[in-house]
Amino acid sequence: MNVRSQKRIRQLFARSRVTVDPKVDDRTIRDTLMALDNSKTLKSATRKPKIWSMVMNGKMRRIAVAAAILVAALVGIRYLGVSPDGASVAWADVLKNVEAARTVTYIWEFEKNDEREVRIVRILEPYLRRSDIVEGKGGYNVAVINTLKNKCLTFHPRTKTVVIGNEDGYPGLQLRTYEKLKKDLRDGTEKELGSVKLNGRDTVCFEISGENGKTTVWADPDTALPIQIETLSDEPGRTRSLRSDIQFDIELDEQLFEPPADYCLLDLETQVMTTPFELKEQHLLEGLAVYPKYLDGKFRTRYIGGRPMTDEVKKKTAAEVKKLNWSEEEGHKSALGCAFIEQLPEGSDWQYVGEDVKLGDATKAVCWYKPQGSTTYRVIYGDLSVKDVAPEDLPAIPWLTDQK
Repeated sequence: MNVRSQKRIRQLFARSRVTVDPKVDDRTIRDTLMALDNSKTLKSATRKPKIWSMVMNGKMRRIAVAAAILVAALVGIRYLGVSPDGASVAWADVLKNVEAARTVTYIWEFEKNDEREVRIVRILEPYLRRSDIVEGKGGYNVAVINTLKNKCLTFHPRTKTVVIGNEDGYPGLQLRTYEKLKKDLRDGTEKELGSVKLNGRDTVCFEISGENGKTTVWADPDTALPIQIETLSDEPGRTRSLRSDIQFDIELDEQLFEPPADYCLLDLETQVMTTPFELKEQHLLEGLAVYPKYLDGKFRTRYIGGRPMTDEVKKKTAAEVKKLNWSEEEGHKSALGCAFIEQLPEGSDWQYVGEDVKLGDATKAVCWYKPQGSTTYRVIYGDLSVKDVAPEDLPAIPWLTDQK
């Protein structure tokens, strides 16, 4: 067969609506061309020529060739287990492609009763997941789970703070890893629902019934990858989870899963706060000032030190904690005040005596410390004024006086 004929056959095949895969198309065309070429060498010694074969013109030959190609293509497609309209994409293929994906992004909508939350989720296999809240009542805007390190990082953009804790310590933030999604898709009984239009797009639909509900997956018939996943739970307080705009294997920078350089880092395990700036006395004053608003105008019983922790003091401090209905910004100020105290150099002789001191009382000391290289102490009073005081003029420590 000459080059011109081959070109025409390829054009006819390309104009047909049968599309599986470029490699499948090429293989089908190649096999068909070879079969047609071989047929020219086969001559029957027993049969007489048919009348129609002698009168067939060039146009009819082209039609016959095109028909033969289409038949061969259909046979090849059926042999591969894929129907022309893509409706017989196998669930096993969808699972295989989901398992193989290295990165996944999607919009995640969660509804339970009257609550609704929308997140943008980005997953970098095998252990990183980032979830940005764009709608909802979460006390944070971004959460990152690093399952390799068993860490959960919550980003608070308003205060530029990242709180770092163990993933196990965040029952309310169980941001499901990609492995959990894959498990949900595997551990159930699937049923093919056939070709379904989704927002005007052709899809192949599957329904997976599991122990806790049903999951519906709409897959692309060409790639056998999910484009939308909906889960309806049978648990009390019926929940609905919808993953849409799903994209697989797009480039994700690992920096997305790291704290920004200009954020403060609060490690809950070590109780240490690291800041990208120098902590100053003003941070201590602002931290102290948060409490009187919630404690009947008084400073805390303890603030990184204070009266020894007896049972009575424990009860008093626990009662104070229950009253603290502060904002995120106020909590951040308190944390920075504590961080200022923690980073004081050895020999600073920090002392807190603010128990029962009222805000505005300029006669009573709340706390003091000795700056590095100084011979005097910085004493902070109830009105949040600060004075330099010689060691011998420091106020008496109440519980030491009581012991006498």
